[in-house]
Amino acid sequence: MEDRILGLEEIKKLNTKELQNQADLIRKFIIDEVSKTGGHLSSNLGVVELSLALHYVFDSPFDKLIFDVGHQDYTHKIITGRIDKFSTLRQKDGLSGFPSYAESEHDVWESGHSSTSIGAAIGFLEAKKINPSEIGEIVSIIGDGSFANGLALSSLNYLAENKKNKVIIIMNDNEMSISKNVGGIAKKFSGIRIKKSYQLFRKFTFRFVREGLKALVYHHNIFTSLGFKYLGPIDGHDMKELVNYLTYAKNYNESIVLHIKTKKGKGYEHSENDEIGAWHGVAPFDLTTGKPLIKQDPNMISWSALVGKTLLTKVEENPKIKVITPAMSFGSGLEEIKKLYKDRIIDVGINEELAVLIGASMSRFDTIPIVSVYSTFIQRAYDELNNDINRVNGHVIFLIDRSGIVPSDGSTHQGIYDIALFNHLNNFIITMPSNASELNALLDLAVITKHPFVIRYPKRNTLINSVDSFVSFGKWNIVRNLTKVNVLTYGENVNDFNKAIQDALKDIGLINAIFIKPIDEELIMKLDGTTLIIYEEVIKTASLFEAVSSFIYKQNLNIKIIPYFVDGVIKEGTIDEIKKELGLDINTIISEIGD
Repeated sequence: MEDRILGLEEIKKLNTKELQNQADLIRKFIIDEVSKTGGHLSSNLGVVELSLALHYVFDSPFDKLIFDVGHQDYTHKIITGRIDKFSTLRQKDGLSGFPSYAESEHDVWESGHSSTSIGAAIGFLEAKKINPSEIGEIVSIIGDGSFANGLALSSLNYLAENKKNKVIIIMNDNEMSISKNVGGIAKKFSGIRIKKSYQLFRKFTFRFVREGLKALVYHHNIFTSLGFKYLGPIDGHDMKELVNYLTYAKNYNESIVLHIKTKKGKGYEHSENDEIGAWHGVAPFDLTTGKPLIKQDPNMISWSALVGKTLLTKVEENPKIKVITPAMSFGSGLEEIKKLYKDRIIDVGINEELAVLIGASMSRFDTIPIVSVYSTFIQRAYDELNNDINRVNGHVIFLIDRSGIVPSDGSTHQGIYDIALFNHLNNFIITMPSNASELNALLDLAVITKHPFVIRYPKRNTLINSVDSFVSFGKWNIVRNLTKVNVLTYGENVNDFNKAIQDALKDIGLINAIFIKPIDEELIMKLDGTTLIIYEEVIKTASLFEAVSSFIYKQNLNIKIIPYFVDGVIKEGTIDEIKKELGLDINTIISEIGD
């Protein structure tokens, strides 16, 4: 039996026992490699057998394998010719952590956000009618957590109208999205999983009897109600069973749903036992202990953890506060609130629109809804932000995690668009603290300010303790005395510029634009006759730069502006590497002033 990982054509010549040996080799390879590079571990360990079986039965790229979400595609990458590049995973000029059109013809859909695969499959069906020779079978591999999103359900509803336009839907059921799934649909899936009457008989009956019994036991569910052929639950780690069912689905002439039961994190003890999402996405770690290889400075804390810790004190102090999150409770540092005050936090699953909508409706009464969500995901809720909150000036607080440049995750997970999204919504306040004290003050201010109030923060670490900062609504703080050349920025970049200016021994002023909206017009007036460097980790459109420029033009001020902003698609890399590539390296900018 082969003791090396085989390529796509080679695995098609194996029997199911040899395929299982390949699965064991790939699972060990993924654990070893991700322990060095970091990445999405648990989701990939759960689908090793499924990914192999899919490639065994189907003919990629003619048959279209659509992974939803794409962070479960490591096995797919490994057997489609990218194993030699795996050590570069999520690094600059390396292998993407998600499907990538540029990497391989086998990556047929770039899915960085969840719940798009069935809708994409419908688009593929329409393209197939025009180009039948270019598209074979169309397969959506979607996690059970992604099904709770309205986009997936809408797509399923549309597809049900004409099932002869065939899509094979693989529901990868591991009872998890990032953390434990929530909601009625999750409970329905759970009910499908644990039908004891079938599980008991399964052990003692012949196969043809089992299949008939399974059809009776599992006949009524969300898929059969819509008229789909449904088969499952199927053991997602039994290679022979997987191959048989996938072959049946390939030969079936209508849309069909296969319910595949997998174990998220399978094959590595720490990830198998994880129920809160700690092993969903990981930094490099020690294989034996599971502990991170990078030592955390005891004086530092991640912004996500700091926000969670600070928010906990506000929940304790104010019974009107209720926190809402779309499946981001672990990543956004909210687990302690969930543990101590579970009635004060609502996890709606992977559904950002619903999270914002609930906040909007709560704000109509004497409550203080706080929506905690990643910057890249708040984009999915624009209609609710505009129509249900901004239009009526709803008092909803938004904690926008992973704002600005985000390391490693590439183009689909960047936080560079949220200011443009919020800035043209007239009632929204937009802020970004540079330290723990400012965060605390902004949260207090947000609670009493009767407007939609945004607090952004990056995927970085910051000091646990900071000197007390004075925060006044709409006012900027002068960090270094104003001179002929001044820097205007916000967030952690204030600290980075302060250090760079100090190290360079240059006479440069520094302004902390803690309020991105509204701008501090009074302070801008004082800058007449100077040069102003405006530095941001966002796109130019509707940025602070554009707001300040507009005010300077209206007031006919003599201020020379030198703007720095994100221009272009951000690829994988560390924050420092990305900044250098974009011309945003702070030390370089400071060194060039006055040259």
